[in-house]
Amino acid sequence: MSVHPDAPETLDEVAAGWVARQRSGAMTAEEGAALDAWLAADPAHREAYDHVEGLWRAAAHLRADPQMMVLRDEAARAWPPKARRRWIPAAAAAAVAVAVLGSWQAISPQTAPTEALVRPGDEQAFSTGIGQTATVTLSDGSVVTLDTNSRLRARHVDGQRRVWLDRGQAFFKVAHDRAHPFVVAAGGRTITALGTAFNVRLDHDRVEVVLAEGRVKVEGAKPFLAPAKQKPPAAELAPGSRLVAAPDQQWQIAKVNVDVATSWRRGQLVFVRRPLGEVVDEINRYSEKKIVVADQSLAEAPITGGFPEGDVEAFVRAVEGYGLATVSSDGDSKVVLSAK
Repeated sequence: MSVHPDAPETLDEVAAGWVARQRSGAMTAEEGAALDAWLAADPAHREAYDHVEGLWRAAAHLRADPQMMVLRDEAARAWPPKARRRWIPAAAAAAVAVAVLGSWQAISPQTAPTEALVRPGDEQAFSTGIGQTATVTLSDGSVVTLDTNSRLRARHVDGQRRVWLDRGQAFFKVAHDRAHPFVVAAGGRTITALGTAFNVRLDHDRVEVVLAEGRVKVEGAKPFLAPAKQKPPAAELAPGSRLVAAPDQQWQIAKVNVDVATSWRRGQLVFVRRPLGEVVDEINRYSEKKIVVADQSLAEAPITGGFPEGDVEAFVRAVEGYGLATVSSDGDSKVVLSAK
């Protein structure tokens, strides 16, 4: 099938990914060598990297900035004493991220036990609620991390390790077993892997696959009433690429920064020049209380930063505190942001 790639990552996005990877503490020797080669390849690479790294350093200085201290004091007065220990650090982290447009705070993910069931036929089922994430181990030794409001089932069928992602998002670290392919079914598509790591997200009928390492093959269902000779769509992914399969659209494959695309696994949501409306949609997935953006111009405003999962109040206070928007309504179930 033919696929149409999205626009490639910008230089700033690539640099942000390298900085995030290096500061995560998980960079391997091979990745370090690749970073050195990338920096040496073009002076513009070094300039972009130094710019992003400077934003990270600025974030540290902002913690003692008078404006930052005022925001923290206001938050402390506004929130009940019992909530301060949990919310104030999160609000500070989010505010710093918005202020420097490129730095984000790494926090520990908020995890919760999953509902685990064993059913006839040795089927396993796992689910998470809104705002919960969890890591589970399947019977074959594969490790799966479930995102908020997600559900999957796993079972051995006809010599295959079959997984059905019924809703949500999951990251798979597949146990090596060449004799028994690992197949994930989501939204009418299948993702087949052999000893690899990848992310799958299902939004209604839209499926997104991000490959971290190894190799996967994505296949779609044959269109209804299609000619007998017409084959269903299929594509193989290389590490560091993302495939998006949406209804009635051609599949799109693009390069992607895996650390940014899977930042939810670390309890944070990272965005690089994403429209505020899209950022709000992601924030809302992790909370019962929803954010509503009242103005289209505000929804289209680009924003870069990292924010704690599920902390609606922290996100709203950060956006408002730095003059990006104002709260026009705040109730128990939703908060409305309007342009200033």
